[in-house]
Amino acid sequence: MNRFLLPLLFLAIATLHSSCGEHSHDAAGHSDHAAVAPDSTPATDHDALPSVTLDNGQRWKANPETTTGIANMVTILSAYDPATGDPTVLKDTLEAEFGLIFERCTMEGEAHNQLHNYLLPIHHQLRDFAATEAQRTALGEHLAAYGNYFE
Repeated sequence: MNRFLLPLLFLAIATLHSSCGEHSHDAAGHSDHAAVAPDSTPATDHDALPSVTLDNGQRWKANPETTTGIANMVTILSAYDPATGDPTVLKDTLEAEFGLIFERCTMEGEAHNQLHNYLLPIHHQLRDFAATEAQRTALGEHLAAYGNYFE
């Protein structure tokens, strides 16, 4: 494993477990974190990841910083030109924005849990991201689905 990837993975895991503002978290509220450890599922096996559900048929209320972070990731991804762009820079930029989503999250309760269900596949996609057309398309489709679950 790349000497930079392992510390980054540990940082992402630590951020995932301790993120979302200064409020306290209880283990029962985060059963989704214990059920799927980020490095226990291969990046291509998204079937094992928890799915996002709606709030009784309605979209969850997301904090503005999360919505802005997802929009920023969409912009970063769509601005990438594979003919001239550096895949490593694209990955690093997407990962930095992804980290800010966790850093700025203030969501709580079931909305918070559902946000993590939505974000976990992104974490898996970015882990081995090489900016191939298939990877960019898959990430773009997942990012575009944000509005299906959050407002």
